[in-house]
Amino acid sequence: MKPRHYALALMLLALPAMAGENDEAGIWSELGLEKAITKQWDVGMELEYRAQNKARFSAGLSTSYKVNKYLKFGLSYGLLYTCKPDKYKDKSEGEVGSEYWEIGSNFTPEYWYPRHRFSAEATGSIKLWNLLKVSLRERYQLTHARERVYDKHVYRESWSMQPQYEEDGWDWIYIGDIPEMNGDPVDEWRVETKPAYTDQVLRSRLKFEYDKKRCPYSPFVSTEFHNSVSVGDHMLLQKIRTAVGCSYKFRKHNEISLAYLITFDMFDVEENETTMETETVRQHDRMHTINIGYKYSF
Repeated sequence: MKPRHYALALMLLALPAMAGENDEAGIWSELGLEKAITKQWDVGMELEYRAQNKARFSAGLSTSYKVNKYLKFGLSYGLLYTCKPDKYKDKSEGEVGSEYWEIGSNFTPEYWYPRHRFSAEATGSIKLWNLLKVSLRERYQLTHARERVYDKHVYRESWSMQPQYEEDGWDWIYIGDIPEMNGDPVDEWRVETKPAYTDQVLRSRLKFEYDKKRCPYSPFVSTEFHNSVSVGDHMLLQKIRTAVGCSYKFRKHNEISLAYLITFDMFDVEENETTMETETVRQHDRMHTINIGYKYSF
């Protein structure tokens, strides 16, 4: 590699260090295989691992058909195996000056669960000045997760200000010490069930890529909008993802890529612990990612 290429790689690797205190950083790795059936039709397979917040393995199959040099259609299926990380939630209740206080928490250890993802897409592209490729991709994505069972630890104990016939007159006592309250603490593991759900998303991506003949390097920049079409009666912007990177083709059939991605989570779909129904939650998260990929085409 030439010095300027090392500089580009170092710059991409250093970008996550600019993340804020509450931001997340991670690495995605991809391995792809693509086979041309005809000049217009190809099929492919992809493996991916994401090490970021919730670890995820995925394996997918895809096919695409190029109608002409301006338009291409594609279909894909992916099996996603996701790790739900440890989750601790403080359930203590009470206010300063009140006569009652409940100490409690919920803890759910990490667990893995599968999802099925189907996608259909159309990509339109044009070439400007024989070196800049501009493309717009519209992808409809449907993700289905079946009902899943997991363990959760629940702890509760109650305290109350009660009159005591002592020097101070009042004192905090444990409710369990009062026979008529029958207030033994709750300290148990429970088996919880989350219902099956289906999420539908429309992903719109605009990409600019340097595409010069006989040049193995292809720097690119892109922005993608993820709009949920399964929440309410209108599209809901869930996230915005921007990427900047470069791909390098060598030995005719091989291609490697390195990119930096920043994702802004706007809304997320989560399960309400009380009603067990899905709801949208306002997010304020940013995720910084280094994406490393390799693809073999033949």
